Amino acid sequence: MDRRYAKVFKPGAYPDLTYVTRMSGETKYTYEDRLKQSLSIDGYLTYIVGPSKTGKTVLCENVIGKEKMVPMSGNDFAKENDFWAAVGKKVGLSMNAEVSRRNADFSESEERSTEVRKNYLGNKDLVIDHFTESGKVLVLDDFHYASDKIQYDIACQLKEVIRLGFKAIVISLPYRSDDAIRLNPDLTGRISIIEIEPWKQRELEEIARKGFCELGIELEARLIERMALESINSPQLMQSICLNIGLLPFDVEEITDEVIMESCRFTCNNFPYSDVVRVLKSGPPTRGQKRLTYELQDGSRRDIYSIILKAIADNPPRVEISFEHISKRVQKNVKNQKITAKKIRDTLKNLQKIMDEQIPLYQVFEWKDDMIHILDALFLFYIRWMPF
Repeated sequence: MDRRYAKVFKPGAYPDLTYVTRMSGETKYTYEDRLKQSLSIDGYLTYIVGPSKTGKTVLCENVIGKEKMVPMSGNDFAKENDFWAAVGKKVGLSMNAEVSRRNADFSESEERSTEVRKNYLGNKDLVIDHFTESGKVLVLDDFHYASDKIQYDIACQLKEVIRLGFKAIVISLPYRSDDAIRLNPDLTGRISIIEIEPWKQRELEEIARKGFCELGIELEARLIERMALESINSPQLMQSICLNIGLLPFDVEEITDEVIMESCRFTCNNFPYSDVVRVLKSGPPTRGQKRLTYELQDGSRRDIYSIILKAIADNPPRVEISFEHISKRVQKNVKNQKITAKKIRDTLKNLQKIMDEQIPLYQVFEWKDDMIHILDALFLFYIRWMPF
């Protein structure tokens, strides 16, 4: 184990030594430039949308700074009836309608103090005052985890206060129900949308180049390319793969393909997806009937739910898979049998229903409009490297 790696590669924290600035699409501006611009416009709600684990929160940390950023999740409002009370508690405010502040004046001969009392009509005014005076920014992450009703309510609450100087950023995934923000007519003309594109191969490679340069380690270009490919467009996964090379429980004298593969397997060890895989593999109840299994090219036998998961995990890793492509992957796995398009489609519908009925952790992909959209890159990475 080489503990130096943990100081360089930080998948779960701000990567100060390996932060990569990216250009926004085909523009000549960076995502940092765009976020600074958005936050400088009074009366606008900033809406950041992009695939999971692509550095949306880290971008906010870089631009806003941790001391000014107030991070919350859509989950934080699942059981909270008062939106502003929840935000107030997050920043440690005493949620009382009357607040006292003592101001002290000093001179050479005396010290005088005055007490200023502010009366607030409710939690909202208290929180808004605190945020605007301190220059804090509310960053509402994982907005898609909140129910449609809560999303709509939060959108209405934010619509009323952004014109008062309250700064807020909403972060969500594409392909999810974001009507409450993007398609809300009351917010038309008041939204600044920043769409984060998936990381390009060369951008992910830059993380490794910066990090291994810090460590004084020269690495072949093809090995860096291999790590970037396995990272599935996710800088967090790239950080993890690089980090775990140094955390392997044996001395790594030279970084090779085998070491990278071992790092990928080691990275998965503590991921919380074993139960997710078990639930999805089990499918809906069979009412006592045994599900039909198929012989695969690798000699194993699996039912249709397990085959679908294997097809999603197959090479090359993709965060979007069309129905046509998943059907080809399924058929390529099966030996001497044909699985109909209807059966594949019905299975995907059942999997979507199972995920919809579970907690957010289980909502790892979305089957919509004849496309599989991977919502959690870590889940895809897990099923690629952990046997199931």
